[in-house]
Amino acid sequence: MTVKEHLILFLDYHLANGKTFKTHNIQDLSSRGEVKYGYRLGSPGTYTRQFRYIKEDLYDIKKLKSTTSNEAMWEIRSKND
Repeated sequence: MTVKEHLILFLDYHLANGKTFKTHNIQDLSSRGEVKYGYRLGSPGTYTRQFRYIKEDLYDIKKLKSTTSNEAMWEIRSKND
């Protein structure tokens, strides 16, 4: 399992269920991967960098305006929509 594959699983889940997510949810995948796979796939920064590449190539991801915090909220759609 790679950081990219782990992140794609996360994004596919949110796409299929029509859920939004915050930036810290992406960074939390680092520690969640360690629990699930028994080793750390990458640092929180690695997940954030990979997210930047993926959101431009594989998905239509839109940054939403958050009224409750300064943290970015994201909405995901398929590139085909």
